[in-house]
Formats: sequence, structure tokens, C-alpha cells
Amino acid sequence: MKYLFVVLVFLVLSCQNDRNRNRLDQEKMAQILVDIHLDEVNISRMEIISADTNLLLYNQLEKATFKKHAVDSASFVKSFNSYVREPKDFIELYERVNEIMKDRKKLNESSHR
Repeated sequence: MKYLFVVLVFLVLSCQNDRNRNRLDQEKMAQILVDIHLDEVNISRMEIISADTNLLLYNQLEKATFKKHAVDSASFVKSFNSYVREPKDFIELYERVNEIMKDRKKLNESSHR
């Protein structure tokens, strides 16, 4: 019985490592998320009344973002879900997203002076 427990623990841990190994690295994921969030902001500023138009526009911008980062949507979704399942990793990811956003804001402000 003790050996069965050890084997089960080993299998669970190895499955988690496989899941994390196949996900996008934190920096790439953060860069993609920043672009996606900026696209969302740009769409919301357009004040388009039609939800269908918003969704269509968002989908086009999302495709362009994935193409820019050479990532397909399935890999992105799998990676995002992997980060969500690991709260510590997810928090670290969004801390990096916030850092990138702050850096881009500073760069944008300094270029408009």
C-alpha cells in the first residue's frame, strides 16, 4: 500500500511537470497578454455599440497578436490554462504583465515630449 501511494504521488507530480513544460514561457506569455489587453483597451475606446462588431474586431486583433508572436491560439489557451491551474505562476505572470505595461507607458510618455 505504501508503494502504491509513492507511485501515485510520483505520477501526479510528473504529470504536472509535463503540463508546465509544454506551456509558453512566462516572458512570451506576458508579452502576448499585454498586447491582448492593449487591444481590448483600444476596442473599448472606440465606443462601438454593437457587441458583434466588438467581438469581430477583437478576434481579428487577437489573430494578428498571435501571428506577431508566432503562436497559435490552441497553444496560447493551453498555456493560459496551465498558468491558471498554478496560482503562484499565474500571479508571477501578471506581475510581469504589469511591469511591461508600466515600461511601455513610460516609453510612450517619453516619446511624446
